[in-house]
Amino acid sequence: MKTIPPIKRLGTKLMMYSIIVALIPIVMLGAVSINTITNEMNNQAQDKINNDLKIAESILGLKLEKLSSLNTYVATSNCIMDSIVNTDYGSLKNLATATKISSEADFVVLLDKNGNVIARSNSNVTGDDSYSELFFKAVSYDDFSFIEILDLETLKYEDVEDIVQIEIKSDISNETLIKNRAMALVSIKPVYGTLGELLGASMAVDILNNDYEIVDIVRNSSGDATTIFLDSIRISTNVLDGDERAIGTPVSNDVYTKVVEEGGTYYGRAYVVNEWYFTAYEPIYDSDEKIIGILFVGTPENKYFTLLSNIRDQTFVVGLIGLLIALTVSLLLNRIIIKPLDELKHGVQWISGGDYTKKVNVTTDDEFGMLARVFNEMADQINSSNEKLKKHAEELKESYEELKELDNLKSDLIAIVSHELRTPLTSIKGYVELVLDGTMGTINESQRKCLQVADDNIIRLRRLIESMLDLSKIERGELEMYREAMNVKDTVSDVIEYLTPLATEKNIKLKQDIKDLLINADKDRITQVFTNLIENAIKFSPANESIMIIGKETENGDVHITVKDNGAGIPKKDLEKIFDQFYQVDSSTKRKKGGSGLGLAVCKSIIQAHGGTIWVESELGRGSTFHIVLPALIYEESIVE
Repeated sequence: MKTIPPIKRLGTKLMMYSIIVALIPIVMLGAVSINTITNEMNNQAQDKINNDLKIAESILGLKLEKLSSLNTYVATSNCIMDSIVNTDYGSLKNLATATKISSEADFVVLLDKNGNVIARSNSNVTGDDSYSELFFKAVSYDDFSFIEILDLETLKYEDVEDIVQIEIKSDISNETLIKNRAMALVSIKPVYGTLGELLGASMAVDILNNDYEIVDIVRNSSGDATTIFLDSIRISTNVLDGDERAIGTPVSNDVYTKVVEEGGTYYGRAYVVNEWYFTAYEPIYDSDEKIIGILFVGTPENKYFTLLSNIRDQTFVVGLIGLLIALTVSLLLNRIIIKPLDELKHGVQWISGGDYTKKVNVTTDDEFGMLARVFNEMADQINSSNEKLKKHAEELKESYEELKELDNLKSDLIAIVSHELRTPLTSIKGYVELVLDGTMGTINESQRKCLQVADDNIIRLRRLIESMLDLSKIERGELEMYREAMNVKDTVSDVIEYLTPLATEKNIKLKQDIKDLLINADKDRITQVFTNLIENAIKFSPANESIMIIGKETENGDVHITVKDNGAGIPKKDLEKIFDQFYQVDSSTKRKKGGSGLGLAVCKSIIQAHGGTIWVESELGRGSTFHIVLPALIYEESIVE
C-alpha cells in the first residue's frame, strides 16, 4: 500500500487545524466584557445558593418525613395496639427499642392515652408526663411531625445529655438558655383502637445538636457549606473554624436581625466565621409557627474572585491574536475536512440501514481516501456475510418453531393429563375413605391396612398431579400470584406447627431463629415452599435429630432464609441438578420416602417468580442447607398485585 507523505497525513492537518480552532473560544471570551462576566458569575453563584437552600429544605423535610413514615407504621400496627390494651410493658419496651433502631432516631417514647410515658427506648423510667403538651398537640393534629425545641429537663430520662450539650464559643446574652436546649425532629402518631378509641401515641425524636448527617448530605449534593442554627448558635455545620467544625459559634448580627427578629430570608454576601460567603439564610419554625433557628447554605466567594482575575489577565491578549487567524481558516476547515467526513457518514448510514451495495466516493490520497477504500471492502464482506446469516437465521427460526411447538405440546399434554386424573382420583379417594371409616360395612384389620396403603398412595399421586399442574402453569406463564405484605416469621411458625406431628414421629425437634422480616409475596405459594423444604428435611433426617430454620436480613436489605438438616447429605455431582424436574439423587430411596422429583422444581419456580433465588449447600454425612433469598418489602410500592 502506497505510503502517504507526511504533509498529506490527516494527523498533520488536524494538528494545524486544532491549533487554529483552539483560538476561537479565547477570542469569544476576549470579546465579552469583564463586568458582564463578573456580574453573571456573581448572579449564578447566588442563584445556585438559593436553589441549594431549597435542596437543604427538601433534605431536612425528607429526614422528618422518613421519621414520620416509620413512626406511623409502628403506631398503626396491631402489635402496639395489643400491647397497650394488654399493658404488656415488656413488649412496649422492645417495640420502642426496635423502632429507634429502624428509624435511626435518638430515642423513642410510647405514651398512654393521658400522655404519660409507658415505655422508653433509652431507659426504663416510666409514668412521667414530660411530653404531655406535645402529646395533646399531636392528638389535635392526628399526625404531628415538626421541628421542636426540647430542654434538658424534658430530656432528663432519655440519656442524651452528651448529644445535646453545645460549647458556645462567644459571649451571648442567652448562652445558658441555648446550652440547655436541643433542636430535634419530632414525630408523634396517636394510636387508636379497633373502635377508634384513643389508646396512646408513639413518639420518635432525632436530635439535630451535634448531628452532621443532614448538613453533610447537602454538601455532598451541592458542594456548599450548610449549617443549622438553634436561635443564633451553630449546632450542626460543616463550616470549619480552623481544623474543626464551627459548632457553638454565633451568626452575624445582621443575619440574626433579618431572619430571627424580622422573620425574613437573607440572601447575599455575609461574613461566616472567618471569611466572606455567598449565602442564603431562612428561618426554622416549630409547630406553633415560632422561629426557633436558622437554616444556612453558602459557598466562599474567594474562588470566584480568583477565577475572575485569571480571566481578566489572559483573555484579551490571547483573544485578539487568534481572531484574525480563526476567521481566515474557517472556510478551509469546512471544505477539507467536513466533505469527506460527510461522505463516510452517509456510507455508515447505508450500512446501518442494511444497504451493503453502495460505495463511498472519496478520491483523496490521504487517510480519508485510504479509509474510504477499506470501508468499501468492508461493505462487500458484510454483504456476503449477511446473505449467509440470513440463510442460517431462517434455518434457526424453523428449528426454534419446531422446538417451541414440541414444548407447548408437552406442557398441554401434562396439563390435560393431570387435570383429567384429578377427578377420578378424587372419586377413588372418596370411596376408599367410605370403606375405611366403616360406612360400607365392617372390614377386618388386613383389609384396613391394604386400604390405608391405597389411600396413602392416592394422596402421593394427587400431590404429584398438583406439582405437575403447577409446573405446567409456570412454564406457560399462567400461575396466578396474589401478593401481599407477609411476615416470614409468622409463616414459618405456621408451617412448623403443621409439621410438628410428622417430626414427633421421629423425635425430631424443629427449631427457628427468625426476626420479623416483611416480604411482598403470595403467602400460599411461599408457605408451599417452606412446607416442602421442612417436610423433606424431616423425611431425610435420622431420628432424634433437630432441624434449624434461620431468617435474617442481608447487607443489601434482602431476606435470607435457611433450612438446615442433619441428614445423609447430597453428593456434589447432584447439587446443580437437584432442582430439575423429575430429578432424584437416589431414585430407590426417594421412592421409599414418597418423593416424586417435582417438589424442589416447583419451589425453584415459585421463588424465581417472586424475584428471588434458591440453592443448596451439602456435604455427604453432614446434612444439607437450603438457602432462599427474597426481596424485602418496599414501603413506597404497592404490595398487592
